[in-house]
Amino acid sequence: MKFPWNLWVIVMALVNMAVGFLYFTTLEAKLVLAALMASFMVMTFVFARHGFVRLLGLGHVLFWTPLCLWLFARLQSGYYESAGDFKIWIYTLLAVNTASLIIDYIDVVRYIKGDRTEV
Repeated sequence: MKFPWNLWVIVMALVNMAVGFLYFTTLEAKLVLAALMASFMVMTFVFARHGFVRLLGLGHVLFWTPLCLWLFARLQSGYYESAGDFKIWIYTLLAVNTASLIIDYIDVVRYIKGDRTEV
């Protein structure tokens, strides 16, 4: 993976996995880590079958979309109002994962439309 994408993957890993382990006792962190692992399994399957193609984003699309929608709904309902640093992590997680999802949705659509070259 070429720069800056390798840096982006490190940022996603830190926000999702490292901080997820920091808040592991919470339902949110457990769901984030579960979504991360599930998306990794889908991506591993896609990579084994098709190589490093745009369809790899499907892992995030399938699992991060419902996760982000759920977290956003909880945030909007005021659920995290007194959560301090935890709330900052939720905002950061939503920002990073939503940015990733935008890229992933574009990539998956491009793959479906026929852009099947390795990236």
